[in-house]
Amino acid sequence: MNLRPRARALALSFLFTAACGGPPTPSPIEGEPVCPDFEIGATRAPMRGSLRFPVTLTVLDDGDPLTRATITGRRSSDAPATRILLADEDAEYEIQWAQCENQRAPRARTLAHETKDTAEYACGNATVYKTDKLVTRKGDAASRTLRFAAPPKPECWESEVPPAEPPPAPPAAPDQPPPDAGADADAGAAEAGAAGASAAPVDAGAPRDAGAATAPVDAGAPRDAGAGGAAKPPRAGSTDAGATPQGTTPQGTPQGS
Repeated sequence: MNLRPRARALALSFLFTAACGGPPTPSPIEGEPVCPDFEIGATRAPMRGSLRFPVTLTVLDDGDPLTRATITGRRSSDAPATRILLADEDAEYEIQWAQCENQRAPRARTLAHETKDTAEYACGNATVYKTDKLVTRKGDAASRTLRFAAPPKPECWESEVPPAEPPPAPPAAPDQPPPDAGADADAGAAEAGAAGASAAPVDAGAPRDAGAATAPVDAGAPRDAGAGGAAKPPRAGSTDAGATPQGTTPQGTPQGS
């Protein structure tokens, strides 16, 4: 097996640990940051969520590196946490947290798994920002759980999409000419003249024909019942029954007697 010197040393260390204690078991890292998927570019290409500057975790036993992991963040809260291998035994380790100096390039969301064509990420000079102690107990899986230490640069990759262009402005309405003051005055005068003609005054001093409108009716004249109430001419020799005959006194005696 062709292994690099450091990888070969780690493999031998695990074999030695397995001979002295239990076999290495996956130990989770709690509190790992969540970096959701994002979009980039004018085409809104979907990309995998990750930290801009990954964090490296190194487990040292008596100053010697025992295992190491690169943490890029979980893509969702439901994604599995990053795990490292630790032996099931009573031991005390030194944990070093460091942040890479190089940004990790965004990767397409459609990438199913890492391939040989994918460029390997180069962390660069990782600066240690925190050191912890981890004491494990054989048979106690909880003692092998690590708690993530927040780095100085905790930023995740975020969407970088050009802003949408604003909608075009509606065309401006054409300018209306100002109203003609002379035309309005002429129109007002014409309306006033028409109103005066329709309401001509009546001459109160003109005489009325009172006789034609209110002719008096002789109440004592007899009416012809057949003539629709028209007055009958007096008959000859007829006298008014109520009138006193000429030449008599009111008592009926002749005058001069």
